[in-house]
Amino acid sequence: MAVPFRAKDVAADRTEFGHPDVALVLTQLSYYYSGLNDSRLIQCFDRLSEKESDPASIYELWILPEEQDGVPSSIKQWKGVNLKDYQQRTQDLAPTLQCNNVTKQFPHKLISSARDLSSSLRSKIITGFSATNDTQLLLPVHILQYDLPELQKTGAIVVNHLLQPENESYQYLPINATAEDILNQIINYKESINVILDVGALFIDGTNRDIAVKWLNQFNKNRIDYAVYFDSDSIVVCDRRLHHYRFETSPTSERLDRCVFYLDEIHTRGTDFKFPNGFHAAVTLGNGLTKDRFVQACMRMRKLGKGHALTFWSSNEVHQQIIKSQKHACIANQKENINTFINLIDILCWVYENTQQSTWDELYYWAAQSLSFQRKKYGGTKQRLSQLLDEEQQRELEHELEEERQFAYSLPVKPCCPKLHEEIKRLCDINSNVLKLARLSNVFRPLPYAFTNTAFFDDCQPNSWRSNFWVSTKFQRVIETKGQSLNPFLHPPRWIVVYRNQHIIFISAFEANWLMGCLKSNKSLITTLRLLLPRIKRLQSIFINTPTLTIPPSMGLSDETVAYFIPIEWLVQLFVFNGTLYFETADEQTAFCQCLSLCPQPRTPIEEAAFEKGWIAIDGFASNLNHSRHLSMNQAQFTLNPLKFVKQLIENRNNFHAPISSHVGSIVLNSFKLI
Repeated sequence: MAVPFRAKDVAADRTEFGHPDVALVLTQLSYYYSGLNDSRLIQCFDRLSEKESDPASIYELWILPEEQDGVPSSIKQWKGVNLKDYQQRTQDLAPTLQCNNVTKQFPHKLISSARDLSSSLRSKIITGFSATNDTQLLLPVHILQYDLPELQKTGAIVVNHLLQPENESYQYLPINATAEDILNQIINYKESINVILDVGALFIDGTNRDIAVKWLNQFNKNRIDYAVYFDSDSIVVCDRRLHHYRFETSPTSERLDRCVFYLDEIHTRGTDFKFPNGFHAAVTLGNGLTKDRFVQACMRMRKLGKGHALTFWSSNEVHQQIIKSQKHACIANQKENINTFINLIDILCWVYENTQQSTWDELYYWAAQSLSFQRKKYGGTKQRLSQLLDEEQQRELEHELEEERQFAYSLPVKPCCPKLHEEIKRLCDINSNVLKLARLSNVFRPLPYAFTNTAFFDDCQPNSWRSNFWVSTKFQRVIETKGQSLNPFLHPPRWIVVYRNQHIIFISAFEANWLMGCLKSNKSLITTLRLLLPRIKRLQSIFINTPTLTIPPSMGLSDETVAYFIPIEWLVQLFVFNGTLYFETADEQTAFCQCLSLCPQPRTPIEEAAFEKGWIAIDGFASNLNHSRHLSMNQAQFTLNPLKFVKQLIENRNNFHAPISSHVGSIVLNSFKLI
C-alpha cells in the first residue's frame, strides 16, 4: 500500500492509505462497462455543434470508416444526425456512441486505515517512532504507545528549555503582511536572526528560493555569504552571485556560521542542522499550530537553552487569538488586572488549546475509521453515522494564499474614418497606364505592412512574401492607434483586387464597396474584384477562382474571355495570410509545405535520408536553402522557421487554435500530411 508522507518520517495529516492504482483501475472499468446516458449524449452533440468550428470532421473521428459496416446509414455523416428525432437518438446514436467517453463516481472507496495495516496479534508487533506522544490517543485501540523509561521526561525537558529567559521575545505582524514585510521585521530586529523556522506557514506568497534570495540580498554582506533552503526535499545553497547548488557537495557545510537558513513548514520536522553556538531563530506562529509541530520546530535548535535562542512572530490573526486566550485564562483564574504583555506562557497556552481542539476534531475521524474497519471485518446490516464518512469533508489541511483577480479592461478606441484615395479609383481605369504601386506608398504597401504594430511583425519575415502582393493603407489602418498593439484589430483579408493580372491588392470593405459598383460595368477582365474566404471546413469553397463570382463576372461576356486564374503558388501564401485550415487537393498541400520550407511525414526515401542527416528538423522545417533545392523544394519562400508565426496567425484569424485533425493543423502541430 502507498503511504503518503508530507516530509521525512512525517505522514500526512488525516492520512487514508488508499492505493491510487485501485482508483485508476476502477475508473477504467467504469469507462468500459458504462456509457453515455441520454442527457450526456445531447450535451456532447450540443458542444460539438456550438463550440467547434468544423463539427463534421470531428464527427468523422467518432464514426471511423473501418467501423461503418455496423453503423446505421442515417448517422454515418454529420449532416444526417438529428437529435430531435427521438427514435434515431435512442436506437441509432446511443448504441453506437454510448461507450466512447465516460467516467463514473463510485459510492465507496477501497481504502485502508491504520487499523487495517496493524494487528493485535503478539506475533505481529508494530514498531514505530514518534517524536512526541501527543497523538497516542488517536492510535487504534489495539495499539499502545510504550515510552522508554529514560525518555518519559523528554516532553517536560523540552518545555523547560523553551521557558528559558532568552526565548521570551515575541512580535506580531500587521494585517495582510507579505513575505517581504516579515523579512524586513526580522532583518531590522535588535537581535541578529540566522534561522527562520516557518512552522506557521506565514511565507506563502513566494517560493523557498525567492524568500532565501531576498533574505540574502538584504543581509549584511560582511557577516553572511550564503542562504540555505529546501527545494523539493533537497537542501540547496545560494551564494552572493545567486548560484544555486547542493548543500552536501558545497563547502558551506563547514561554514554554517556564514549562512542563514530558511526552513519551510514541512521541513521544520525531520531535519537536522548542527547550528553553531549563538544562533538565534525566528519561529512563526500560524493558525491551528499544535504542540507536536510547535515543539518539533523549536527543537531544530538542538542547543536550545545551551546557546541557542528563539523569537516568536505571529500573524495578526493569531495575535488576537492569543489575547483572547489570555483573557479567558485570567477570567478563569478570577484575575481582575489583565496584563496585555504576551509572554511564552501565553503562547504555550494557546498552542495547548489548539492541540486539544485538534484532538477532538480527529476523534470523529478516528471513530469513522473504527466503524469502517469493524464493518469490513464483521459486515453490517444497517448503515449508521454515514455523515461521518461523507467524501466532502476536508482530508488534508493546506495553507493557501487567497488571491482576488482584477480584470483590466481595454480602453475604448476610435475607428479610422473611411477614405477613398484617387489611386484606388484609378484601378478601374483599364485604358490608363499601369500604376506603379511601389511609388504610391501613401496608398499601397507590400503585404507585410498589414502586420505593422502587431506581435506578428517580428516573425512574419517580410522578405519571404511575394513582391506582387499588396495591401492598401486603409486596409491596415483600422483604428487610430496611440502606441497600443493592433493584434485584436487585425483586418480580416476578404476582398482582393487582381490588378492587370499581375498584382494582388488587399483592400478594405469600404474600398471594395466602391470598386464593386465601378467594375460591374467593365467589359474587360484584366482587373477584377474577388472575394477570398479562409477554408476552415472541409470541401468549403473559397470563391477566389470561381468565374461567376468575380467582378465583373467572366460568364456571359460576349468575347467569352475567362478571368485570370490565380496560380497555386500564389494561393498558398494567401492561405497562410488568411488562416486557411484545409486544402482542396494534394497539390495545394504540397505547395503549402514547399512555400514554408516544410517537409512533414510521410516522407519519400530521399526525404527520410535527409532527415537522418539532420537536414530536416523534427518539426519538418528545412532551414538550408541548398538542402531544400536538393529535396526539390524549389518554391521555398521562408528562410526561418515560420511555424510559430503560422500558428499564432491562425489563432488570430479564426479565434481558435488550429485543430490537429485539420490539414494545416496536422502539418503545423504534428508534422504530418493528411492528404
